[in-house]
Amino acid sequence: MAMAKIRKLITIIDDDRKPIAEKLMQEMTFMDATLSKLKAGIRKDGAVVEGRDGLKQNPAMQAYNTTIQRYALLNKQLIDLLPPAAKPEAKDELAEFLKKGKSA
Repeated sequence: MAMAKIRKLITIIDDDRKPIAEKLMQEMTFMDATLSKLKAGIRKDGAVVEGRDGLKQNPAMQAYNTTIQRYALLNKQLIDLLPPAAKPEAKDELAEFLKKGKSA
């Protein structure tokens, strides 16, 4: 989901849950920027780099894998905060976003 769409979803979350949603959004925004930087580094240097003892996994790749898992978890937590009627649409948008991400 693009950050603008996530911000839009926060507006339909119950008021008592909005502080949680806003905190999740802040973390997702940070992670989104971090993932972009990590991805650029991986594209530049590759998934495997030369180390003292030969080839090893790029540390940026390790960080990316960990961060993307946490990012997906935050997405799920945010969707779980939505009112029941809004969840199917949000899940469809998330699925569409994830499909685009795989091809990027």
